[in-house]
Amino acid sequence: MYEFHWPTRTLIGRGLIEHVGEYAVPSRTTGGMLLVAPREEWARSLVRRIARLLRDAGWERVEIFDEVEPNPSWGTVMRGVERGKTAGARAVLAVGGGSTMDAGKVIAERGGAAFLCTVPTTAGTGGEISPWAVISNLDTRDKDSVVAKWPDVALLDPELTLSLPPEATYFTGVDALAHGVEAYLSSNATPITDALAWEAVNLVAHNLHTVVTEGGDLSARQAMLEGSLLAGAAMLWAGLGLAHAIANPMGGLFHDLAHGHVLASCMESVVRFNAPAAPTRVERLRPVLERALAGMDVLAESLTIGPVVIPEGELSVLAQKSIANVNVRSNPRPVTEDDVIAVARESFRVVCEDAPEQATETR
Repeated sequence: MYEFHWPTRTLIGRGLIEHVGEYAVPSRTTGGMLLVAPREEWARSLVRRIARLLRDAGWERVEIFDEVEPNPSWGTVMRGVERGKTAGARAVLAVGGGSTMDAGKVIAERGGAAFLCTVPTTAGTGGEISPWAVISNLDTRDKDSVVAKWPDVALLDPELTLSLPPEATYFTGVDALAHGVEAYLSSNATPITDALAWEAVNLVAHNLHTVVTEGGDLSARQAMLEGSLLAGAAMLWAGLGLAHAIANPMGGLFHDLAHGHVLASCMESVVRFNAPAAPTRVERLRPVLERALAGMDVLAESLTIGPVVIPEGELSVLAQKSIANVNVRSNPRPVTEDDVIAVARESFRVVCEDAPEQATETR
């Protein structure tokens, strides 16, 4: 017996954001709207545009909380909760990448919101239809995985991804690819998640190079959003594996390190590690995965993305945190701390210095 459900109403299409008021409809039960957004400059005009559209649709009060950083911290999230409570907002719209949507889900849950709408501007996490959120604990240097509010509506407009720079497009696309690969190899995979993950891997593998090098290609941008969405749905029920069990703690240990950078560095090593436990599945993946990995190497070189660097002294900490991470539970092969260290040595540049900032080197 296994279960699958997807309760979020999901819409996909170009120009969809212009109709946001048709899907985020004000009512007496929802009150005001809290618009959760990234802190980056690029998002400000988009946020103002969405706020105007919401007011035109009848929302009397739209409060903007535009403080969300990459890998959002608990401090940021709790400020968002308080902002929403002060404004009397019982509805939340989270616009941005996975970090903003994760923050929005927790803000909605802890602020008692009756309605949550997610609007992704990246094709990477698939978090627009999931209640899971990852929040950084700066005190413990951990990334906490929590279950928050299910989004009620997700609006996927490929036009909103056009302004994403090539490097961010690359890193988020790698995340979507890793979600599909790990969900397909997961020990909890089912025929339903297999279908979703397989199509996700193919969509991302065939469109990642185009969206990075020809960012204005809307067909490729939409295909990436669809691939990210399918991978997100697959991982929601199949789980992930060792690559994310390593990448999530790395993001906690080194807060400014891009999640996709870690995944791009360790994905091939993790698949090779898992091959003895899932030989048929790895063999089926091999042609499309080899194409994707070769393309990733070319893109990384063109973007001058260097290796992930980790101090020798942090390896044992990483190993302990990876073994404790929820994603290791669905890895197809049992993992020990020594296995994590071996994969890390194969994937990253290990240096003798004990300065944590070394790990944030990307060029």
